[in-house]
Amino acid sequence: MIKPLIVILILALVISGLTNCTERWEEMNNDPNRLTDLSDEYLFTSAVRGAFNDDRGDIQVNFGGQYAHVYISNNWVREIDKYNGFGTQDYPEMVFSGVYNSSIRNAVEVLKLTSEGEKYENKWHNVQAQIIAIISFSRLTDMFGDVPYSEGGMAKYGIEEPKYDKQEDIYSDMVERLKNSMIALNEPDASTQIYASFIDPIFKGDIDKWIRFANSYSLHLAMRARFADPGKYEPIIAESLSLPLIESNDENPILETSESKSDLYNPWYWTWKSSQEGVYNLVWSEKFIDLLKETNDPRLSFFATKNPDGAYKGMPNGLTDEAFSAWNKKNASIPTGDFFAKDQPIFLITAAQIWLYRAEAALFNISGAGGDANAMYQTAIGLAMEQWNIDADSIDTYLAEEEEATLYGDRENMFRQISTQMWIACIPNAFESWCTIRRTGYPVIPQRTSPEVSQGITNGYMPSRVSYPVTKERTINGDHLDEAISRIPGGQDRIDAKVWWDTRDIQ
Repeated sequence: MIKPLIVILILALVISGLTNCTERWEEMNNDPNRLTDLSDEYLFTSAVRGAFNDDRGDIQVNFGGQYAHVYISNNWVREIDKYNGFGTQDYPEMVFSGVYNSSIRNAVEVLKLTSEGEKYENKWHNVQAQIIAIISFSRLTDMFGDVPYSEGGMAKYGIEEPKYDKQEDIYSDMVERLKNSMIALNEPDASTQIYASFIDPIFKGDIDKWIRFANSYSLHLAMRARFADPGKYEPIIAESLSLPLIESNDENPILETSESKSDLYNPWYWTWKSSQEGVYNLVWSEKFIDLLKETNDPRLSFFATKNPDGAYKGMPNGLTDEAFSAWNKKNASIPTGDFFAKDQPIFLITAAQIWLYRAEAALFNISGAGGDANAMYQTAIGLAMEQWNIDADSIDTYLAEEEEATLYGDRENMFRQISTQMWIACIPNAFESWCTIRRTGYPVIPQRTSPEVSQGITNGYMPSRVSYPVTKERTINGDHLDEAISRIPGGQDRIDAKVWWDTRDIQ
């Protein structure tokens, strides 16, 4: 009789132990050193850094840089440069996932956490997150056209198959949100309620700079859309011009980098470093180098190295395989170590770009903008050069002696000059240079007809958009993707189909 009693006692102890273990299971499996609740502050800083850094290679170089004829990238993405789409790898998916899963996801989470009634409620933090989200959403819609916007970045909240909003509607909502953001930032309490300096990596809690940034980005969007819908966007341009804008380089939104901490290096530095090791991942385009040479631009020696023959020489875009094999990338100019230095700050939108928009508005007298377009144009050029520490004497000489430094001829030629300077001023963010060409037609990228360059699938014309992802997005959200494709003119996902705001054709 003793043995059964012992067995019963043992079983009771085992069951009791299992019960206690179950009750302590969650406690046992929670790492005390691991964050279980990320604050809105951490997420906001991450969203900002993502907006400046997201997918630099694919957005700024492989697509934007090669389509804008500013850069030529790695050999394995030559199909993009040849106007053939994206080759064997789904580079559009890398852009899509890279932006949605970084800056947009973090910004959307901040919007949720700081909204009314939530744990970190703060309408000014919410406003700052909206501005950052708009930056990333605008980049995606300018790249693809219609994209998930109203439901974008909300997988955590059960929206795993977001609808694709029309680009026209996205733009309308973005400028409205920026307008409301500026109203909130101008409220009396705003200066003490926005993110503190150690949380804000671009303006260090400076309310005036945030207001100028929001208004300048509103002007940027309105100028991009003005040819598509002048009745709607010209009044917005006029309103933006009447409010504080980014006017000097010390008001530029920049992300500081580090000369000593490798995790905070300027990400462009790694491209330069690879070139020093004999891997020419990025060289300057022939069109870009030739234009700087022809106009005696003092930025040339800062941007580009001389080749082994002691000359500034760019590589032609779009070479056929045969022509490419006869070309040695070592004979092309590459970015200099100063331009891609470890501690070179990362730019997003600059005073030079804003002054060029102002010159354009004055030139076309948008909503009675008026003003001296040439003075604004020269101010922009000076700021664009000062941004890269070009010496003052060289800037003065250029502005006084170079024909292209002064607006001349008819209005169309002046618009060409302004647009071409915008194409240069956006560097290194060549995606914006490509957007400039699509919006204005300048500088002209002629149809490819030479047997040494590929005509691709566009009959030799510069692509107007990037095609949608074909792997993950197709699998997860295929129905909404097909709906977006059906709205593209011709109903096909083509790279020569124009996005909504691309309406000006000078060719």
